[in-house]
Amino acid sequence: MKTPQQIKELKQVSIVNYLRGKGIYPTSKNGKCYLYLSPLREEKTASFSVDADRNTFLDFGNSDTKTTSIIDLVMLMEKVNFLDACKILEGLDGEKKTEFQTDNFSLLTVKTSEKTVKNYQITAVKDLQHPALIRYAESRQINFKTAFTFLKEIHYSNSKGKFFGLGYQTDNGGYVLRSEIMKKPMNLGTTGIKTFEVPESNAISIFEGMFDFLACVEYCKRLPRCTAIILNSVSNLSKAMPQLIGATNIYSYLDNDDAGRKATQKMIDAGVNILDKSDIYTGYKDFSEYWSMLNKPP
Repeated sequence: MKTPQQIKELKQVSIVNYLRGKGIYPTSKNGKCYLYLSPLREEKTASFSVDADRNTFLDFGNSDTKTTSIIDLVMLMEKVNFLDACKILEGLDGEKKTEFQTDNFSLLTVKTSEKTVKNYQITAVKDLQHPALIRYAESRQINFKTAFTFLKEIHYSNSKGKFFGLGYQTDNGGYVLRSEIMKKPMNLGTTGIKTFEVPESNAISIFEGMFDFLACVEYCKRLPRCTAIILNSVSNLSKAMPQLIGATNIYSYLDNDDAGRKATQKMIDAGVNILDKSDIYTGYKDFSEYWSMLNKPP
């Protein structure tokens, strides 16, 4: 049996952190209140509310609505009894309510999003369907149809828990992911380029990041008519060179910064027939920033 003090301490394990570790993220946030699609059933309208300050939840989709604790939630989600739920919570080191950061929804911090993640396991690669990822794409002014066409919903796990993001598998077998809590693209495995090939095309459009490519698709209002290469970093330019040198024309949509200009010059020096298209987004860092600002709600 657990003492009242032990139970009190277990109830301090953050509900938001627990759900986050399950790959469950809020659909909206208002102060310390987080609203979710219920993790207890299938639903299209979010009805599961978490008060991060009190560390309690309300399930408005349940006729027996009442404020309940993290222990109750674990019992429901894991389908275990009270004592087993307590054992599960005892294993969640570092998830106490006092350590919860309200402006970050994930264990993935800025530091981990800036480097390659190793020792991971891909648990699912499926068509885009999670509301949080759809909302993220739309926040970047990319509609669902475009995101669904070119990206996948990728779930993976590592020693820190279970996570997911929006992305694709690169040409060398790694993965590049983005989500609303990743400040920069995150690499699973070896970093590499991504080629979206258009058969019989002898021209190539080249981009630095996935959202630059998606912004171009939206801007042109049509699917690409030539092969597209996403570098994922200008440091990967050498990996794309064999394809670039053999192409008739290269349409360059690299960033308007020193790194982008140096990469463009490297292609010119290599004898690549470059058509620099960065004038479309003059005054902006990249195509994605330009497209987001162009379509920013009033």
